[in-house]
Amino acid sequence: MVRKQRFISFIPPLIQALHTGRKTQTRRLQGLDGINQDPDHWVPLHAAVTLDTTGQLGVAFQHLETGDRQWLPCPYGGPGSHLWVKEPWASLMEQHEDGVERHCVAYEGTPRVGIRTPGCLGAVDHIRYLDEDTDLSEHYFGWPLRWRASRYMPRRFSRFTLTLTQVRVERLQDIDREGAIAEGVQLAGGGLLRWERWSAIEGQHETSPEAAFALLWNHLNSTRPWKANPFVWVLSFTVRHLNIDVLDDNSRSDTVSNQRALSVAGGAS
Repeated sequence: MVRKQRFISFIPPLIQALHTGRKTQTRRLQGLDGINQDPDHWVPLHAAVTLDTTGQLGVAFQHLETGDRQWLPCPYGGPGSHLWVKEPWASLMEQHEDGVERHCVAYEGTPRVGIRTPGCLGAVDHIRYLDEDTDLSEHYFGWPLRWRASRYMPRRFSRFTLTLTQVRVERLQDIDREGAIAEGVQLAGGGLLRWERWSAIEGQHETSPEAAFALLWNHLNSTRPWKANPFVWVLSFTVRHLNIDVLDDNSRSDTVSNQRALSVAGGAS
């Protein structure tokens, strides 16, 4: 099975959640558009991704009235797949006396944490992180930085790699308290259950993790809002604080032990 190495984007508050270890799940709509035109009339035949006869990972859906079936491949792969993270960023090229061009990079999600490549631009082996308390103005950035959209981030500047541990499909509103917290929402105030305030976006609070996640979802997904209750891919992952191209050989071999085990694991749950 070929493991996919695709990118995935996050907004700055969720980058902070990745950075601190609070975010270990994400829900995505990609590849489910046809089913989500009328999600109430479709049901997945299994929850977790399984292999079809061609070796593709995905989920089979059946129409409740006609009995028609559709196989939808998962665009993110399955357990063991690596996703490199895109995020809003800024960069500056330095021309040094030795004639070597060096690139400095900063990130909006954690604006006081940057990296710089002491070698040539493509030498990802030499990427190192600046200290948390480093003043980026000392590195010729100056303030304010002009942040570039995450979609323009080159792969070589990515600083997080996600390794998928589980991939399944479910309706959006099926998320539970544990899942909402794994999405990165956090307790923003209060202590007693009835007075708790949960937040994923600065200045927006709700009384439960699920409600806070609903706010976050609507902020990010205007075409398929929370009330539409679409089907989503639920991606569970571990976070590695390094570029995907510097994963060691052992990391690259972290895949499901065998395809047969993955197919068995794909039963209804």
